[in-house]
Amino acid sequence: MSQHYENEGSAASRSKAFVWLMQRVTGVGLVLFLVLHFWVQHMPTGFLATAGEYSEILKTLSEASPEVVDAIADGKIKEALPGEHVITYSKVLERLRTPLWRIIDILLLLFALLHGMLGLMNVLGDYMKRVRLRKAVVFCCWAVTLFLAGQGIVVIMAVGMK
Repeated sequence: MSQHYENEGSAASRSKAFVWLMQRVTGVGLVLFLVLHFWVQHMPTGFLATAGEYSEILKTLSEASPEVVDAIADGKIKEALPGEHVITYSKVLERLRTPLWRIIDILLLLFALLHGMLGLMNVLGDYMKRVRLRKAVVFCCWAVTLFLAGQGIVVIMAVGMK
């Protein structure tokens, strides 16, 4: 009997199977959350400013800052076309103040970080043969992942708070 079959029920084997499964689950979750994210951000939904709202924003900014007037004159900032919907800071704030969208953005962040970390663990497992070094590198990667997740969640929760 080969070693593969002897160790089939081992903890290491179950752990690798769990990592493999989670890589697929987070991949599917990423696709779903990205489609949702792009739909809301780039399709004419209530979370995008109309051309009229955008023109009012530009007018207000132009009155407050000569640099904006120069940027418009140089073509760096363009007027919205009729019927065009524009992503503006105020509309992003409006969306992020909604608890559902905060949850969706946090899940997108967590799925992306977890998917990336699991992929990195697969690569490290394939190419780093020294077990102690691999464990140390994986530990550092998990620490960075947890730090980034914490920072991302704090930023998402802080957006729009007064």
